[in-house]
Amino acid sequence: MRTSRGGNDFSMIDVCLLGNGGMMPLPDRPLSAVAFRVGSENVLFDCGEGTQVNWRASEFSYPSLGTILISHAHADHIAGLPGILFQLSFSGRTEPVTIYGPQWTLEAVHSLATIVGQLPFELQIVKLEGGETFNIGPDMQVSTLILEHRMPCLGYVIDVPRAPRFNPDRARELGVPMEHWKQLQDGYPVGEVSPEDVTGPPRRGLRLSLITDTRYFDGLVPFVEESDLLVCEAMFAEDEDTERACQRGHMTFAQATRLARDARVSKVWLTHFSPKVEYPEQYLERMRRIFPGVEIGTPGLKTTLAFVDE
Repeated sequence: MRTSRGGNDFSMIDVCLLGNGGMMPLPDRPLSAVAFRVGSENVLFDCGEGTQVNWRASEFSYPSLGTILISHAHADHIAGLPGILFQLSFSGRTEPVTIYGPQWTLEAVHSLATIVGQLPFELQIVKLEGGETFNIGPDMQVSTLILEHRMPCLGYVIDVPRAPRFNPDRARELGVPMEHWKQLQDGYPVGEVSPEDVTGPPRRGLRLSLITDTRYFDGLVPFVEESDLLVCEAMFAEDEDTERACQRGHMTFAQATRLARDARVSKVWLTHFSPKVEYPEQYLERMRRIFPGVEIGTPGLKTTLAFVDE
């Protein structure tokens, strides 16, 4: 079980699926995008064409959007960036915005940004190779994995660590003045008293995993294991399309659902559907026979991942 001795005690991750389509937008199926929030920090994962429309329909704030995670530079995952940058420009944001992504992200962003005009904030672009771990603000730890697609592509896991429970009675017994309690809670010793002297055992944090686009491979299971929510591509609906999905760097509904089951996630949202999959919801009951925690992703689908009382 995932635990942490550091971290904050923010109690939730708010998640909203902005788009569930792959390849091309349809009237009721906007392209790939996920918004999530921890505390006051808003993050966008992918931004297919028209993402700013569904962002405006969500409860997420433009001025608080400081980070954009890009899976790869295919148009259905990045072509909405000009609209997002345009909206940010008129939101009053002046703080830097950081875009993370694999090879070709820098070139794609520079090309797309030319049609936006002068930005009132610094645009920082960070190239990732896969395998990195970095922080977004003080509260989110991000891990990356190279996926198996037709061009460099990344999966992301976002962990929100949870601090161990602080024991004020024990702190008093050891003579620690109250004004130094926060120092211990933040993981720093006070004199000869260490944080472990006044805190309980490690507690489970929160985990959000974001996987688009990739064929199935064994490394996915340990990467997303025990996620509270897995948002996972499921381009093809039928098992007979398994070989085709593999050749194109995608998964079927059943492969994505088995991934969730084998990785012992709490729930999975299937998304990034092919335009040829007209009614993805008709496969829901069949997928729930594989893993009960599966949902068919729809635009505007929301959830809040919360710490469990321990």
